[in-house]
Amino acid sequence: MSAGARGFGGKTLLDLADLTETPLKTVCGGVGNCTSCRVRVVAGDLPAAPIDHARLGPFVEQGWRLACQHVPRGPLTLERPPSMNNL
Repeated sequence: MSAGARGFGGKTLLDLADLTETPLKTVCGGVGNCTSCRVRVVAGDLPAAPIDHARLGPFVEQGWRLACQHVPRGPLTLERPPSMNNL
């Protein structure tokens, strides 16, 4: 999943994913409680927010962020977590 800053009107990464064929799932409605919308930053700059640290702990250092809490400010390449259906 790739996202850039132009033309997104302040939409979060979660909002933008909803516009794709494979939206991210969320249980908490996008308030940062459930962590089901987590994505890993593969390329680009997306500084961690305090809620990322609180909810994702050590996974923040591996690039994981909560999509519901971030509005992209530049080009990003993101990775979704592996599907639980594949386990």
